[in-house]
Amino acid sequence: MNTNILRAAINLSKMKDNNIMDIYKSNTRINNVGDALEYYVRDIFCGMAKGSIANKEKAYAENFSYLGNQNNPPDFIIKNGDAVEVKKIGTLKSAIALNSSYPKEKLLLGDGFITEACRQCEQWEEKDYIYSVGSVINKKLKLLWLVYGDCYAANKNTYERILKAIKNGVKQINGIQFSETREIGKVKKVDPLGITVLRIRGMWHIDNPIRAFDYVAKYDPEKEFTMFAIMKKSKYLSFPKKDREEMESSGISISDTKIKDPNNPVNRIDAKLIKVVF
Repeated sequence: MNTNILRAAINLSKMKDNNIMDIYKSNTRINNVGDALEYYVRDIFCGMAKGSIANKEKAYAENFSYLGNQNNPPDFIIKNGDAVEVKKIGTLKSAIALNSSYPKEKLLLGDGFITEACRQCEQWEEKDYIYSVGSVINKKLKLLWLVYGDCYAANKNTYERILKAIKNGVKQINGIQFSETREIGKVKKVDPLGITVLRIRGMWHIDNPIRAFDYVAKYDPEKEFTMFAIMKKSKYLSFPKKDREEMESSGISISDTKIKDPNNPVNRIDAKLIKVVF
C-alpha cells in the first residue's frame, strides 16, 4: 500500500499549516478556495504540501491511481487503497451538498456517477470511501473531517428505495411519458403540445460531521486548526503495523470509541477517533 489516512494524519501533524491560499498562491492552476482544499487534502496524503509542483505531480503518480473532476466522484483514489471525496464548506456546521449522488457507504464499480476512467484505473470492485469535509474561513482551513462512508452513510438500498418510490409515483400520473435517466428521470409530454420536458434530479445533502458525530468528537473553536478522522476499529487495524506504530508514538490523539451504526442506530460500532490539533 502506498499512502493511507494514517499517513495523512502524521503528515498533517508535522506540517502545522492551515493557510491553504498562502500555501498555493504560486500555483496558477488553483483559482479558488475549493481548488486549494482539494490540493491540500491530496498533498497531506502524499506529504507534499510544501513541495514544488513537479515533485507533487510525481508524488500523485506514485500514490494515486485516479484523479477526478468536479462533476464526478471521487476526487482521487489511492493506489490499491481508498477513494476520497473532498467537500468544502464556508462555515463550521453547514450541511454537506452531495448533489445528484446519494451518500456512499462504499464506492462501487457499478456506480452510475463515476467515469469510465475511474472504473478502469485499476482492478477493483469496491473501495472504502472517505468523506473529507473542510471548513474554510477567511482563507484558512479551520476544521477538517476525514470520515469513512461506512461510519456515516447507510447502505445503498436505503437511498435507492426512496428513488424507486419517487419514480414509481411519477409513473402513475396519467398522460405523461416517463423516461429513465442517470439522475431520477424525465417527464415528457407535460403539456398538450407535448413540447415540454420536466427533468427530475435529486439534490442530496447530509448532516455535517460536526453534528452527526457530536456525541464522540468534541470540537474546540478556540484552536487554530483541528482535524478529526473517524473509522471502524477493524479498518484501523487493517493498516500497516509500521504506520500504526508511528502514529501511536507521534503524540497524535487516538482513542477508542463507539459510534452509531448508520443502518441501525441502536447498535454501536467499535471505532477509532483520531484528532490532530495545532
